[in-house]
Amino acid sequence: MSWSKACRGTRISSYLENLHRTSQYPRTILCSRYYTHGACKSNEHYLRSKRVFWGSSSSWSLNSHSATAKSMLDSAHRQYSTHSPSETKSQKMLYYLTAVVFGMVGLTYAAVPLYRTFCQATGYGGTVQRKETVEEKIARHSESGTVTEREIVVQFNADVADGMQWKFTPTQREVRVKPGESALAFYTAENKSSAPITGVSTYNVTPMKAGVYFNKIQCFCFEEQRLLPGEQIDMPVFFYIDPEFETDPRMDGINNLILSYTFFKVSEENTTETVNNNNSVPVQETN
Repeated sequence: MSWSKACRGTRISSYLENLHRTSQYPRTILCSRYYTHGACKSNEHYLRSKRVFWGSSSSWSLNSHSATAKSMLDSAHRQYSTHSPSETKSQKMLYYLTAVVFGMVGLTYAAVPLYRTFCQATGYGGTVQRKETVEEKIARHSESGTVTEREIVVQFNADVADGMQWKFTPTQREVRVKPGESALAFYTAENKSSAPITGVSTYNVTPMKAGVYFNKIQCFCFEEQRLLPGEQIDMPVFFYIDPEFETDPRMDGINNLILSYTFFKVSEENTTETVNNNNSVPVQETN
């Protein structure tokens, strides 16, 4: 009995042990499958992320390398392109500056004759404008037969530059003339020094807007006048007032004109050269 009971206890315990093992096996399989499946999924996701990262990093590195190479080429191209054009630009700038300097020097020498021509062409500064000859204007006025009662008073003024020992005065104080008529006036110049002096004069008419109607027929302006010590000369001024002076509305109320002359001393070096050239006589060879 004791042996049979012991055997039964052993069989029962072994049976119970087998039953316990069989009941735990499916749970173990399920747990193992669950953990295996999750690990695979996580590993797959990890590998994908790694592949994406390294793929993106490799493409980024390739793009960065290509961008660096492109920037180096662009900088080299710019450096090469800026060296040669910079030299060309500097040469062009040098040429421009040289041209400007020569142009300024040329304008300095040509300023006086250009200004004189401009004043004579436009009447600026009271300078007499020359568009039509005086003979043509007198003939045109004579043919028209117009008679005017308007009288214009032309006053005369004379000045000399500082340091010029001349006495320069108008012979008459004023002259009364009608538009379309001509008139004659005189200036007197005297050398008060003990040496010959050569002078040249300029003139203007005021009011300045009336200068376009003041026409010179004969004048000593812009011509060199040489006076010996104590010498005195009379210089005539023959002028003509354009008849259009009366019909111009801008001249309304203007009945007085002032003709002013100013003498300037000419350099003695130029005067000496002129005198030597005029007095030079060719030498004839004798056989």
